[in-house]
Amino acid sequence: MAFAFTKNRGRREEDNMAIQSREISRARQSLERRGRVSTASLPPDIAESWQRCVDLGLDPLGPARLADLDADALRDACESHDDLIRFARPEIELLYDQIAGSNFMIALGSSDGLILQTLVDHQFADNAAAHTVVPGSDWTEVVRGTNALGIALKTGRPAHVYGEEHYLRANAGVSCICTPIFDGRGAIAGLLDASTTAAHRQEHTAALLQMSAGNIENCLIRSRCEDQLILLFHPRPEYLDTLSVGVLVLDRDYRIVAFNRRGGIFLAGLSDLIGRSFSAVFEEPLESLASRLGRGETVRVRDRFGSAASMRCLSNRASFALSARAVPVATRPVTDDGAAQAATPALILEDPVLAERLTGLPQAAHRGLCISIDGETGTGKTALAGFIHASAGRQGAWHCLRPGDSPEAITPAMLEGGTLCIDAPGEFDPTTQAALLRLVERLQDNDVLLISTGLEGPAQEASQGRLRTDLAYRLAGFRVAVPPLRERDDLDELIEHCLAEIQPDLRLTAAALKALQGHHWPGNLHELRSQLQHASVRTAGFELGIEDFPDLATAVDPPITAGRIAEALMQLTDNGLKWRDVHGQTIALMVEQCEGNVADAARRLGLSRTTVYKYLQ
Repeated sequence: MAFAFTKNRGRREEDNMAIQSREISRARQSLERRGRVSTASLPPDIAESWQRCVDLGLDPLGPARLADLDADALRDACESHDDLIRFARPEIELLYDQIAGSNFMIALGSSDGLILQTLVDHQFADNAAAHTVVPGSDWTEVVRGTNALGIALKTGRPAHVYGEEHYLRANAGVSCICTPIFDGRGAIAGLLDASTTAAHRQEHTAALLQMSAGNIENCLIRSRCEDQLILLFHPRPEYLDTLSVGVLVLDRDYRIVAFNRRGGIFLAGLSDLIGRSFSAVFEEPLESLASRLGRGETVRVRDRFGSAASMRCLSNRASFALSARAVPVATRPVTDDGAAQAATPALILEDPVLAERLTGLPQAAHRGLCISIDGETGTGKTALAGFIHASAGRQGAWHCLRPGDSPEAITPAMLEGGTLCIDAPGEFDPTTQAALLRLVERLQDNDVLLISTGLEGPAQEASQGRLRTDLAYRLAGFRVAVPPLRERDDLDELIEHCLAEIQPDLRLTAAALKALQGHHWPGNLHELRSQLQHASVRTAGFELGIEDFPDLATAVDPPITAGRIAEALMQLTDNGLKWRDVHGQTIALMVEQCEGNVADAARRLGLSRTTVYKYLQ
């Protein structure tokens, strides 16, 4: 019975395709012979596009009005869309892997219809379309007639154009699907297109494109709004870590400055979201939720139409500020000299593992808990400690004790509020450690935030005999393990930030960036800054090439990638093991190596956390 049902359904689909094909053929005859658009025979978007092309005077039997860019103009266009390309490239490669061998090509277009990058399946490479959909080519309706990129750009909606639905007969041998990528403010930031010689509907590919476009959109919003409050929300709390999550970005006055498409769908009853205050969209004012959101909790909210959603704050600089603003006014410290009101240090916190480890840190700081920060040399531990001090709005000054300081360095001023940072407490001599113990005991009664930094946490230092046990107990509290640079996902953002600090108009060639991405970085951020500073001195212009990094070594132990995992799995399956068993063993091993941190394991494997959890069950 199931076979008969499937067979009958297949026949119905074939019959529908035949009917559609006849309708399109009649519409083309009307267009090519009489110059008329038969709206009854065409899908609405196609009919409207054909009419626009007729109004433009395009000949459906003629060639495209070519207006391709030369190499220099294309390079300028790519540089102006650098962030779009940076976030889209991984998605394009993932799409390519998902539909490889199915006679497709993937293209990334700009907000004005220009092709910026392509990835072509080897089966599609010999098709004529592979030589027309190329970087630098213009695919607006004015130039190419009806096509998916042109329609998506015109309408702001996903578009499907199959075979003879193209206005120009020259393009009738290919079918294309395109979905727009939005910038979070309602404008189109780019276009994602898949083209094939297959004539049948590609609904699965269309769904994959829309998922990838949504992911690119979320990345663009996070990158461009890293100093603003980013709220994640969804009707179901378990979906807050998925691509279907809604995103809202708020300014300091809690007004919406950006939102993703999914967020717009969830709040579809409310028009003109940009500029609206949080309280105009949701029943509860953000001030009443700030304390819980600031410490990383998930809260339940209702919009003005009564629809409920779970909401969480994304950890970034603004979430620290939110937590600081959430402290009741009566308990907020006040300072006359402004020492605690210094500007928050600029930090890049785009790495998902680090962001997860920072969850709850703002509330820990406001409660006055001891905070320990550990990590390799040069990972930015002291900078993070200064960031916590500035974000928490502590009364009084910032004090820091370092190895080599004598007991005399401990002054009464350290008991007058503010923050005391003890760097590498295990490296202090026994006499100074005893003085530190007495100081720490007194700090608890003087509203002083205590932070310790080191290569390892206080407990590890004590277990190895470098730190007094009683002092370790007092320094233990909220722990932040800062990952080394080679394991961070935000290396590109860190490089961009460092270049801006050194010389704002400096940029890297593609070869230089690739070399930096492949380096092992034993010196972490210290080494990165040093390499960029020395390179900036060597260059005579504003572009740093691979030749400006003569001391750069490639990674001795390259990071685990999905490609390397796939290669190893293929070798194991060749030896007779079942794919699912090998895949599950690999995932379990990686989770074990990451000490049970599923998010870290998923990132290293290039998988979603949902997939990892599925194989662990």
